[in-house]
Amino acid sequence: MGVLKRKQENEAITLKLPAALKREIEALRTRSEDAGFDLAETMTAAMWRLCKQIKAELEGAQRSGRKLNGRASEPATEKLQ
Repeated sequence: MGVLKRKQENEAITLKLPAALKREIEALRTRSEDAGFDLAETMTAAMWRLCKQIKAELEGAQRSGRKLNGRASEPATEKLQ
């Protein structure tokens, strides 16, 4: 088994966040870099987990016919990987 990992293709996204959250992330980035950690990689892994959780919740709502945020759930037009 090899130890080399392939570099993943990355794209930037823009999110609107509360200013306080942005400041907290910037402070954490500085602290994590000073400690030798990669905050971007950690946040990417957390986003993957969040996407899987959201997808599971949406699929569960579709099967049960529940409403999400006051609206009847509709089939997704895009599939997450």
